[in-house]
Formats: sequence, C-alpha cells, structure tokens
Amino acid sequence: MSQSENAMDSRTAPPTAPGTYDLVEVAEAMRSLSLRVAEDPGQPLDLLVTIAVERVPGARWASVSMVRAGRFTTAASTDDRAVRADLLQYELGTGPCVDAVLHNSVYVTGDVRTEPRWIEWGQRASAEVGVNSVLSQRLHHQHRGGVLAGLNIYSDAPDAFDRAAVGVGLILATHGAVVLSEMLATNRAGHLSKALQSNREIGVAMGILMFQHRFTREEAFDVLRVASQNSNRKLADLAAEVADTGTLTIDRLTR
Repeated sequence: MSQSENAMDSRTAPPTAPGTYDLVEVAEAMRSLSLRVAEDPGQPLDLLVTIAVERVPGARWASVSMVRAGRFTTAASTDDRAVRADLLQYELGTGPCVDAVLHNSVYVTGDVRTEPRWIEWGQRASAEVGVNSVLSQRLHHQHRGGVLAGLNIYSDAPDAFDRAAVGVGLILATHGAVVLSEMLATNRAGHLSKALQSNREIGVAMGILMFQHRFTREEAFDVLRVASQNSNRKLADLAAEVADTGTLTIDRLTR
C-alpha cells in the first residue's frame, strides 16, 4: 500500500463505516463515557482521552487540543508523550492536530516519518517522542465562545489506524463534542455567576466607603484598588471583606 493510500484526509477520502462488531465497540465506548462523566463530572476531557485509548484500536496515547484567541493548549492527555507531540505542533504551527482543528477536518497518517504534509513534525515526533502514527479530528461542539478543540490519538506503531479505528474514533469524537459543549456551558455559567457575585460585593464595598468617608464613586473604587494592590489581595476578596465587616483601614493608603 502506498503512502498516499495510508495517509487519508477526510475531505477527499471519507472512511467507510465500521462493521457490526465495531458499532458494538462504539456503543460501549459512548456508554462508558456517559457513565463516567455522570459519576465524575469534574474532568470530562480526561475521561474522553482515557476512553479513546481504551476503545480506539491501535491507540496508545490521546489528548485534547484547544485554541482560544489563536493560542493552542493541551486541555487533557493520557500521557506526557501526547503532550509533547502536541507542543511540537504548536511550536511549528502545523501538524495533524493543529490542522484538524483549524481546517475542520479529520487526518490520519501512516508512518509519520514519511508523511509529506508534516514532514518536519513527523520526523521529530518519531525521533523525540516515539509517535509514529496519529489520528486527529475536530470536536464539533455547540459552544459559541471562540473555543475550538480537537481529539488527537497517537500510536508508537506506524500505520496503526485502519478504517475501523477511524470510524470508532469519529463516532467517539462526536459524542465527546457533546461532553465538551456541556463542560464549556457549565464553566461559562460558573464564571458568570462568580463575576456577578464579585461585582455585587464590589458595589456594596464602594457604597460603604462612599457613605463613611463621603467619597465619590470614582474615589471609592480607587481606594479599593489601591488597598488591593498594597495588601496583595484580589479586589473581589477585599471587597467581600468590606461588605462583611463594614470597615476598611485606609489611613495608610496612598490615593
């Protein structure tokens, strides 16, 4: 089989559907992911990469890449080698996981050492990390917060991922995208709730200072800001203390 036949790009050569046995494996993988997320909702992406390694034939390591404001990070991984393979792509600005996320595609390689699309990354990934084949795909989540993500599955064997493995990985990634959407929505709600609480406490603290010291709104906020800097405490934490105690020592503050 030629290298061009080994290195599939989903835009030009979609993988065939997995067989009946593979569908049973996929169903079990999705069930396992759902059950584990329900039992431990705190780390859904860690569970996703773990199940990817358990269920995708040929997989040794896996990771999830995320990009915010043009910056890639690895949000979850099963092994340091997956992280190192990711970081090498971020450094080079190209590679199967980077391109899968940016180009909204699925990439699967044969032997990365002779993969023409990412020749520098492939040769270094093999020599420096021990990665010899990879399956990468975008996670199509519903969150609209400028966050893109991809599931990366690595192997130390060349030509590790056949069409059945690609099919299992694709369906698992689809289910994983739902998990990612729920996680992002939960995080956003949590951050919003925390921000609203902080703003309320800052407003209360400003009101106390305005009443006690006849400060203007701007002066009250400046006093809180300087007190926060001088005490090396977060503004929200200091404001919460003022809201709780009704006092703030300001005689030494420089305004």
